[in-house]
Amino acid sequence: MPSSAKSSAADGLSGIAGRRVGTTFRLLMQIRILLAVMSMLLTPYHRYSVSIMVVVVGVALLSWLGLTAWEQIVPWLLAYPVLIGIDVCVAYVVLVAGGVLGPFFLFTVVTSAVAGLLYGRLGVTLVCLLQVAVYYAAAASATDVVVSFQTVVAMPAFHPICAYLGAKVRGVFDEHESLYRARGRAEVAAAAAEERARLAREMHDSLAKTLRGIAMSAEALPVWMSRKPSRAQEEAARIAAAAEIASREVRELIAGLREDIVQQPIDSVVGAIAAGWSVSTGVPVSVRAEPGLELSLRTRYELVAILKEALENVVRHSDACAVSVRWHDGPSGAVLTVADDGRGFAIPTDVRALVGEGHYGLVGMRERAAAVGGELMVESRPGEGTTISVVLPLAEEGRRLPDLEVA
Repeated sequence: MPSSAKSSAADGLSGIAGRRVGTTFRLLMQIRILLAVMSMLLTPYHRYSVSIMVVVVGVALLSWLGLTAWEQIVPWLLAYPVLIGIDVCVAYVVLVAGGVLGPFFLFTVVTSAVAGLLYGRLGVTLVCLLQVAVYYAAAASATDVVVSFQTVVAMPAFHPICAYLGAKVRGVFDEHESLYRARGRAEVAAAAAEERARLAREMHDSLAKTLRGIAMSAEALPVWMSRKPSRAQEEAARIAAAAEIASREVRELIAGLREDIVQQPIDSVVGAIAAGWSVSTGVPVSVRAEPGLELSLRTRYELVAILKEALENVVRHSDACAVSVRWHDGPSGAVLTVADDGRGFAIPTDVRALVGEGHYGLVGMRERAAAVGGELMVESRPGEGTTISVVLPLAEEGRRLPDLEVA
């Protein structure tokens, strides 16, 4: 199969719907294997023959192949729907060998359900018409079939009915996928609105005060220049330092307004944030980020905020020479760890005491983690550095799955 066709087929089964379609396809293959066993048990002994045995074993093996290699077979069926004709031809052999009114007929309706699950209206219609034609051909070749309502109408009607059921199941999956994505977009919008409100508060509490201090010092500067030049030099140095702080705060606030970062793979986000922080501060950072772990969009947003705050705390309080950032899968969820070799501090028994010691960020990170069902832990001792670990729940669909099983 050309790579483009295979890629397009895989894209057609991406997301939650793709995962569930794959699960349903495997279930249908399991049903066919069970039908093979039941058909042999329900067939009278005098009707046993080599041809029936060969057909049943062949169908069972074909179903087992679909069960074990579905990740390769389903994209082929999607890219080239004509391939399902092979299964229809097998159904003809089954009906000729086992009879159109016996338990072997149930093999063929599974193919109809698969067509409804994978194809659109036109594809399902063509498959059902082909199956009905195959059924009539097998019935015409049999000598013991009596023309009746059951043989002419009722039995062939099973094909469109099962195809309809397969299509409805696929419709439910697609609808759930659409609702899940809509909920994700709503979570992003809510998280972005909440983050903007936080940034507005921070701008008022930090940047506005810094700029006000710069303005007041600048107003007093001419007075000090005339009265005490040495003091004027000190004030000028303070103004320059405060301006640098204000510039850094502006850059951080602008960076915080970017929403696209939560849409990228989490391991890439963690690495990019750590690398950017290392460049701006000059502190070396080692990063180990495990790919494939998925969080809900709201939890992603809080993860980004917690990581940024943890690194900012290193600058404000730690005086560290090196920092280690790790993102990995843990027994209770995804784990983010930020460790530094700074001066550390004594952890009080009451978390609220951290506010009095100037560790506002730790309290905020703990609140962020708790808001999405996570837990934040702090390990630190004076002179031994600080390690911050946050455990976050994985997304509803778990870890990222390859191709057809993506969540």
